[in-house]
Amino acid sequence: MRGTRRGARRTGESARGPRSWRDWRKRRPFTGGLLIIASGVVLASFVIMPLELMVQTGVGGVSSLLFGGMLVLLGLVTWFTPNQHVITGSLAGFLGLGALILSNLGGLLVGTLLALVGGGLAFAWRPVARPTRRR
Repeated sequence: MRGTRRGARRTGESARGPRSWRDWRKRRPFTGGLLIIASGVVLASFVIMPLELMVQTGVGGVSSLLFGGMLVLLGLVTWFTPNQHVITGSLAGFLGLGALILSNLGGLLVGTLLALVGGGLAFAWRPVARPTRRR
């Protein structure tokens, strides 16, 4: 008897874990934030080099790192404060367009496209009403 209770408790706990992750993900612009973070990583990864070389490359090297860091930060803000989705989505779009001009063609256009799509998804996201629980 005791073994079945423990087994039942374990299955209940394991079923609760993915459900809470799914609920957390659905209450925020998760895909938009993920694409914004991915764009920041793409932009910053194209200029991974020692600081002296980055400064010698000029505006393209330094701005790629700055734009990438700001986009990663905006993606995290989008995830953890979903009420700010309009501001973070529009800022991500503007940073993506700025990266196209200032930072090596926006990470060879991939970073810019990810920022624009992620910013658009975050901007257009609407909260889902929670269903009422039945007893």
